[in-house]
Amino acid sequence: MFEQRDIEAKIRELYPDIDKFGIFVTVKKDKLVGATNYAVQLEKDTRTATFKLGIDDVKQCMAGNRCALITAELGQFIKRFIDESYSIAEAG
Repeated sequence: MFEQRDIEAKIRELYPDIDKFGIFVTVKKDKLVGATNYAVQLEKDTRTATFKLGIDDVKQCMAGNRCALITAELGQFIKRFIDESYSIAEAG
């Protein structure tokens, strides 16, 4: 449905803090037959976090809207591994 690199680029566009903090983002389509999920991995140095995005979240993202799941996961990742005082704007 969507190309992995296009999803990665859109996530970077919607969440500029990813580049600001030097976080690597990888998106991979679930390999199960008929699956519509994507695995998103955030990585900084040796720290990683992986979560699944459903097709509805991906569609929302590709339409240019922030997704609550990405917002929450990114905020948690930055707070936990980079900057304890970090706060991200709400999705929407």
